[in-house]
Amino acid sequence: MRDPWVHVGRLWTDGQTFLAIDAALRGAWQGASNDDFEKVIIDQVIALGRQDTSIPVGTGRAVLVGADGAVRDDSWMEVFESETGIVAIVQASGLPDYPEVLARALGYPDTDDLDGDTLKVASGEIAIFDAGLDGTGPDSGTFASARPGPVPPVYRPLAYGQPRPPDGLLMPAPHAEYKLKIRWKTWLDEHNCFARWLLIPSRAND
Repeated sequence: MRDPWVHVGRLWTDGQTFLAIDAALRGAWQGASNDDFEKVIIDQVIALGRQDTSIPVGTGRAVLVGADGAVRDDSWMEVFESETGIVAIVQASGLPDYPEVLARALGYPDTDDLDGDTLKVASGEIAIFDAGLDGTGPDSGTFASARPGPVPPVYRPLAYGQPRPPDGLLMPAPHAEYKLKIRWKTWLDEHNCFARWLLIPSRAND
């Protein structure tokens, strides 16, 4: 993969699953208030061993975009976007040179990645958020808007007592349909590994 990448946001995971969904549909997900996380993610997806890469939410579907506890239980998931509209979510070990490991993870070929399901986005915006929370309302988390910025220079885990970062990210989606590709824990060398989720535009449907 040789696209230039821009860092647009980051999400902290304690090992939980995240959803990527058409932002207009996120109100239909009640991960906390209706126990959707327990009934759908834990009882169906996790219990079946990662066979599902998407779940029904309201009138549409959300794709599952992390995390991989084999890389780290508690870690950052860095979100990037390419000039061609590909969204990449990368979870990396990243020691000692975090930016270099992220760059290598982004450049890793996707030819052997697992093919996931399709994400349809009619609203022009993608929401990526912690599936243990509601998509909207009092039991939802906080959302940040994706914006270009520098790649974090060091890994630096979330410290105890430090204010938690946003639980979700809102991203403009210029394409109507994206194909999910997944790469679970992959070693780059004897010290560094990563997992990666790609949302690749299906241009024929734009």
